Amino acid sequence: MTEHSFHPNAFLMRVLAVGGIAGVIALLITLAILFRYVQHGPGEQIPEVLSHALTTILGFYFGTNAIAAGRGASNGASTRTPNSN
Repeated sequence: MTEHSFHPNAFLMRVLAVGGIAGVIALLITLAILFRYVQHGPGEQIPEVLSHALTTILGFYFGTNAIAAGRGASNGASTRTPNSN
């Protein structure tokens, strides 16, 4: 196969590496919301269960990233020694 050919397994592994399971679920819910929007138009209300699920998963995803960034910052700060001139 060529370098530019589509490999479904490689695509799935790349998506999982970026967002994990929460990212895949958020992507599926987003696609479901977009599908309903295209199917019914802008006048149709998004079902609450989809809206709540998307916001919960996105909150979990960004919250996890924020906690990891905070831990990385605090670990970097604790390994520094004060400058004693």
